[in-house]
Amino acid sequence: MNAQKGFTLIELMIVVAIIGILAAIAIPAYQNYAKRSSENACLAEVKGLASQQYVRLNDPQGSSPFTDVQLAGFANACADITYTAAVIGRDAVTADPSVPGSGSTAVTAVTGSLVGTIKNPQDPQVPKATCTLGDVISCKVTA
Repeated sequence: MNAQKGFTLIELMIVVAIIGILAAIAIPAYQNYAKRSSENACLAEVKGLASQQYVRLNDPQGSSPFTDVQLAGFANACADITYTAAVIGRDAVTADPSVPGSGSTAVTAVTGSLVGTIKNPQDPQVPKATCTLGDVISCKVTA
């Protein structure tokens, strides 16, 4: 009796076709997943740094805010992170002739925005993760 050994050519071709179909479905899904995770990682990184920056800006003990150079050192999920200060108001100082420099206005910057550049964005037209510091910290992926 001759027993069959191995697979026929047709069986092998069917297996290769099934693997090709699965790969055609899985590869684009994986690429979208990788881009979404890149956006989420950068957004999470910017959110954490925005919280720290907000605390430093509003610290009554006088902690200095992060500089762009310091922020660049924290960038792992983002290509880069920058901070732009926004002036929320000017505190008028009354003029006192006995005090040098009186009569000027003191500028207080306690808000601003942190912007992280996403390394692998889903939409190249929307490549940034932005957190705006104010009364609350609001973060989103923006252009």
